[in-house]
This record gives sequence, structure tokens and C-alpha cells, in this order.
Amino acid sequence: MPQDTTNMDVAFIKEWMAKEPHLPTDLGDELIAKFLHSCYHSLEQTKKCIDRFCSSRSQMSEVYTNRDPLSPHMQTAFSITAVASYRWGDIEILIQKFDDPNQEKYVFYDFLRTHTLQGDYWIQRPFFAEGHYIILDMSDYTLKMISKTNIMFLRDYIVYMLEGMPIRVKKIIAINTPYFYDKFYALIKPALPAEICDIIHFYPDHESLYNIIDRKCLPKEYGGEGQSMVEQNKEWNEEILARRKMLLNENLWKADLKKKPKGNDNTMSGSFRTLSID
Repeated sequence: MPQDTTNMDVAFIKEWMAKEPHLPTDLGDELIAKFLHSCYHSLEQTKKCIDRFCSSRSQMSEVYTNRDPLSPHMQTAFSITAVASYRWGDIEILIQKFDDPNQEKYVFYDFLRTHTLQGDYWIQRPFFAEGHYIILDMSDYTLKMISKTNIMFLRDYIVYMLEGMPIRVKKIIAINTPYFYDKFYALIKPALPAEICDIIHFYPDHESLYNIIDRKCLPKEYGGEGQSMVEQNKEWNEEILARRKMLLNENLWKADLKKKPKGNDNTMSGSFRTLSID
């Protein structure tokens, strides 16, 4: 837990959660500290973020149920995804790559389920980053992907990830963009808050990252000195499997929406925790 997170703040949030009948009781102190950190220790923003996080997990049952990492459909989904993270000073760089050029194994909701499992592991890691850069490698994206994707759900999911997860997103960078990326983005952009659109960038190759990030902090696959994405992705998968019992709990960190007081809105009112964007 970072020094600027006080036990008093964590205790305050726990006390507040205990008084909210719809909120879960399984958020540990370290995870609450992550929320406080991501919201720059604004107690009000932290409360909104936690409420959004827990409520959205209940609302998005399509991707927060049936997530057994050992099930055949999830093993297939993991086989076409890769994730790894790297540090650049106080910045954490998260790289996600889709690897199914022929779209033979791509199932939209299973694909997002892998993201939710990776995310659940990611936010439990001990590093409290000052900011996050999310890099999406689009080298294997094809037009077939659009026809297999629920665009409306994807838009809601992206907004939830940026507004409800305990992270400080500074930049979202798409690399190796296909020729049709602007058409794909046009389907999503109208639903995104303007401040989110302002931090999204598209580049035709991975070499463009060298103008943004110290090259040595990138993985070997992108010409850097960091650990291979293949190796690190294997480690992530092992860590997820080690948490299988916890992840099989389909009520994990979920709000009970039936108990949610009327008028209690879980949205962030379009704020996107504006303090987190430089």
C-alpha cells in the first residue's frame, strides 16, 4: 500500500460500503487502496468508482459469468490473446494483442471474458502506478471481426473499464492499425466521453511507440529490452489459473442490484476522474 494511502481512508471507505446494502463485502484493503490511489484520494470519486465497478460487474453478466479459465471455450479464447505489462518509471504499460488473423476462434463474449480475468488479476498486483498506458496491437484485426462483435456492448464495456476500474489511464495507443481502423473507431467513438477520445491515438506500426515510450522499456517483440510478451503472457495465465477458485465465484466483487437504493446512480457523470488525465 503506498504511503499516501492512509489506513483512515481505507477504513472510511469500508465503513461507507458496509452502509450500502447493495455493495459486496469481499473487497480487501489492498484493492480499496487501489481505488483510492486511482481517484487521487478523493473519497467521493472513490465511492463513485467502486459503485460503478461493482454495479457494472452485475450488469455485464455476459462477460462476468461462465469464466472458468480451464473450460474449453476459455482455453480457446486465451489461445488467441496475449497480455503483458512493463514499467517506464512510474508509468505502467499494459499491452494486449489479439492473435487470430482468420477469425476462426474469435467469439466476442469469450474474448472479453479473457480481458475480465486478466483485469481481475491485474488490479490485484502490488504496483501502484502513477499512470497507465494501454497499448492495443491491432495487427490481426480484420473486417470479419466487426460482424462478430456486439458494438453497443463493446462501447459500454470500454467506458466501464475506463471509469470503473482502479487505474489511471493516461493514454490508449493502438498500433499496427489496419486500413479500416477509422471505420471501426467510428462505430465506438459516439458513445465515448470527449475526454476519453482525447487520449486515444492510432499508429500504423510499433516503431511509432519509440516517440512516446523509452524503447528499452518495451518487449523484445517491439524492439525493446523487456521480457518477451510470449513469456510474460504465459506467466499471467499461470497466475490466473492459480486464482481459479476465486474467479469461479460468479458473485466476485458484484453489487446486488436488487438491494440498490433508488436514485443511487453508479455512473461517473462523464467525469472520467478528470484528475487522472494530463
